[in-house]
Amino acid sequence: MRKLEIPEIIKRHILWIKGVNGGQPADLSLRDLRKYKFDRINLHKAKLAGANMSKCSERQADLSQCDMFSVMLDGADMTQSKLDNADLRGAHLRGVILEGASLVGADLRGGALMLGGDAAEAALTNAVLDHANLDNANISGANLAGSSMHHSSMRGARMEGTNLSDGNMRGSSLDGAILKNANLSNTNLNGASLVGADLSGVTLKGTDLTNADLNDANLEGVDLAEANVTGAKLSRPTSEFPADIQRILKEHFEWIESGGRTGARADLADSDIERIDLPNEDLSGAVLKRTAMSGANLEACRFVMSEMEEARLAGANLSDAFLEGANLQRADLRSANLVSAQLVAVNLKDASGKPTGRLWPANLTGANLAGANLEGADLSNARLTDADLRGANLTGANLSHALLDGAFIADADMTDAVLDGASLEDAIREAVVLDGGLEEDEYLDVAV
Repeated sequence: MRKLEIPEIIKRHILWIKGVNGGQPADLSLRDLRKYKFDRINLHKAKLAGANMSKCSERQADLSQCDMFSVMLDGADMTQSKLDNADLRGAHLRGVILEGASLVGADLRGGALMLGGDAAEAALTNAVLDHANLDNANISGANLAGSSMHHSSMRGARMEGTNLSDGNMRGSSLDGAILKNANLSNTNLNGASLVGADLSGVTLKGTDLTNADLNDANLEGVDLAEANVTGAKLSRPTSEFPADIQRILKEHFEWIESGGRTGARADLADSDIERIDLPNEDLSGAVLKRTAMSGANLEACRFVMSEMEEARLAGANLSDAFLEGANLQRADLRSANLVSAQLVAVNLKDASGKPTGRLWPANLTGANLAGANLEGADLSNARLTDADLRGANLTGANLSHALLDGAFIADADMTDAVLDGASLEDAIREAVVLDGGLEEDEYLDVAV
């Protein structure tokens, strides 16, 4: 029996799809198809396992429900092609162009063609999947490093352990996607929607989550301090927290409003209230030692004289917050937003209410403020001894009479910062940008 030529196989497949006599489903497994053009061809349900289609043009082709196990598609142009429910396990897709393609329900997990071989990861490195539809696709364990997937739809997609590092997923929709233990290092997710996504254990080092929507996302075990979460929607309403947390907060607000006559001061030491949404509330005097508040929205909150030693506030929004006299020793404030925050000293008063002239400064001794945004913040008289301010933005901040002895301020931006009377003994100042913050002789000392 003669071996059918490629064009004849495709012709018979098209007849089969149309239900015409003489039709036969195509089996192009292990064939070398590199010299053929497949633009707008309907290969629905064809067998292409192990076929070599590298650098082929398959624009607007229908490859839905195809068996493409371990297919070679490196450098192929599959713009606007249809790959819904295709078996692409172990496929080689390096540099493939899938712009506007549909991969709804496609399986892109690892796989191996030869029996007994190790399962190879699906390789989509440097692929172009802009505006593609990957809803409910299975990409678990795949390597999409360096791929462009901006404004793509990946709702409900399974991407457990997937390598998405160094990619562009700006404006993409990943609502309900499972990204458990995925690598999102240095990935652009600016404006992306991750509502209800499972992000537990993901790596977010250098990830851009600016203005991303992370409402109801599972962020268990995630270090938000390593990502840029400016403007991101991270917070959860208090109604989502346990009843005892809600009761403690309610009693504290009553205690504040009544001047201490009723209610009770909040003691949430060692509690978990990560990503809580509490803007404009008064938590003055609260005990928040070692409390987990990463990603919380605490904009314009009052924390006057609050006990916040070792509190975990990485990535929290504390812009315009009042932290006068707060104790933040060894607190984790990495990448926190403290724009225009007030971290000044409290003027202590006697029993009759008269000022004593004694100041109770905000205490940030040993606090980790690496990468925090303190633009325009007032830190006058603050204690920042041994604090980590590497990479922090202190543009226009007031650090007059602040104690910065032994602080790490390498790469900090202190442009136009006020440092009158500040103490910087033994501070590590390499690469610090001061530009007008110090007098000329002090600036020279820093440069050395």
